[in-house]
Amino acid sequence: MRTLLLWIAALHGGGVAAQAASDDPVIAQVWARDAELAAAHGRGDLTAWRAGLSSRYGYIDVGGQRAGADRIEARRGEDHRRVLSSRTSEEEGLRLADDVVLLRGREDSHALYYGVLPRIAQARWSAVWVREDDGVWRLVAETATPIQNEQTVPFVRSPQPASVLAALAGRWTLATTPPRTLDLSAEGDALIGRLDGESVRWTFRPASATHYVATERPFELRVEPGGRRLSLVTWDTPTAAVRAGP
Repeated sequence: MRTLLLWIAALHGGGVAAQAASDDPVIAQVWARDAELAAAHGRGDLTAWRAGLSSRYGYIDVGGQRAGADRIEARRGEDHRRVLSSRTSEEEGLRLADDVVLLRGREDSHALYYGVLPRIAQARWSAVWVREDDGVWRLVAETATPIQNEQTVPFVRSPQPASVLAALAGRWTLATTPPRTLDLSAEGDALIGRLDGESVRWTFRPASATHYVATERPFELRVEPGGRRLSLVTWDTPTAAVRAGP
């Protein structure tokens, strides 16, 4: 199942996914159900999406945390995700029992979050489908594992003087289409980022005076010399920003 890979860390197309071929009619039926559920999630039809979930459903996100349907629905309503392109590969279906099927594969995608922020991502995913007592196949469990860039390195937090954080606080205009405003405020040892028109906020902790890492999502701030320009990096994709005002 690929419905969540594009948002959490997540990666699935907004349209109907290509159904993997299978000589097993049961596995073929589950692939069809998976495509229906993915399409519902992609177009924002969360009523149809939830109807395809088992009451026992759980998603293990990239941080190892378990999320239920309520939490996922809340996130899906906030991100305004729009898929630009999505490609699936390496898809397999395995019948573990008469009423249990495991699906797995790889997804490569390009999407926009919050209407403008880019996400180019690759992940391997797996999903467990169960035919429940009423004869309907429903999704019980799924997980996604990002395919890491070989150059990815962990950060070491490096606290900065309050004056350094204060110098970066203010409004920044992002080079998106249309342009959006990133508001930064200095709070304690972090920069708090807010995107205009959105309820989301990010806590950027300093790795240096010119490099800040968000604790909530794989986002970064990279400040150019002089402090008048920076890049908001979302899933390894930079978006330039310039000072808009205090």
